[in-house]
Amino acid sequence: MMNFVWAILTLIAILFGVLLGNGDLVAASVLSGGEAAVKLLLTLAGTISVWSGIMAIADNCGITNGLSILFKPVLKFLFPDHKNNKEAMNAISTNITANLIGLGNAATPAGLKAVAAMHNGGDTANRGMSVFVVMNTSSIQLVPTTIAALRLSNGSSSPMEIAPCIWISSVAALAVGIMATKICTGFTR
Repeated sequence: MMNFVWAILTLIAILFGVLLGNGDLVAASVLSGGEAAVKLLLTLAGTISVWSGIMAIADNCGITNGLSILFKPVLKFLFPDHKNNKEAMNAISTNITANLIGLGNAATPAGLKAVAAMHNGGDTANRGMSVFVVMNTSSIQLVPTTIAALRLSNGSSSPMEIAPCIWISSVAALAVGIMATKICTGFTR
């Protein structure tokens, strides 16, 4: 369905561009847009590959187990139904770590593993899964690597300058998201 919507929007934009006498600009935009998309893809792929490799090394070295211990008091509060599920806690810790360094894409495999470990059967998400999805969506990013890579690829002289704004907005989003989830799902069983 979305493919259909995007195709229609693209055709309408091209049609209006041509009808308004800007056919040459439309053609130039299509060609330069494709080139820009490939450059962006390569920039982000390189950044994600490097940091995904670092996350895999951290996981294999046991660093994520250590982080799981560090995060344990907070994770026990956020996931009381899963506090004894070591597999879920380690996957959640890995996901949180990847999100802290701004790698939402690298956090996805750990996120899927965490949800699978928390799944207790049935057709609906349990409380822990709901909290985790909110945390994953509105996570704190200490090192916004993806945004920095985008800013750098677009010529920014200081790509990390935006970090304080990201810290404030991500902490606020996470706090509101967790409180809303806890209110909707209940604080205790």
